[in-house]
Amino acid sequence: MNQKKFAKEILKKFKIKDCAKVNTPIEYRVKMSKNNEEENINSTTFKSLVGSLRYLTCTLPDILFGVEFVSKFMETLTITHFKALKRIL
Repeated sequence: MNQKKFAKEILKKFKIKDCAKVNTPIEYRVKMSKNNEEENINSTTFKSLVGSLRYLTCTLPDILFGVEFVSKFMETLTITHFKALKRIL
């Protein structure tokens, strides 16, 4: 089973097709909180990205922890949370 085409479509959809590769899906010792004083972002975009990544976890279990970690913050979405999701991609 391979979802390479779906993964490429996600990168294209969220306009990060030419992103740099990283070794870890979550930054080491990243601190996220529901009480950040950052600017909130559009929850529709965030939820769409989380849903797409959850679908990919069926064949990419190495990203499962990162996706579930970030998805805990769906009610209070900030730029930090969105950057963490983009890193997973």
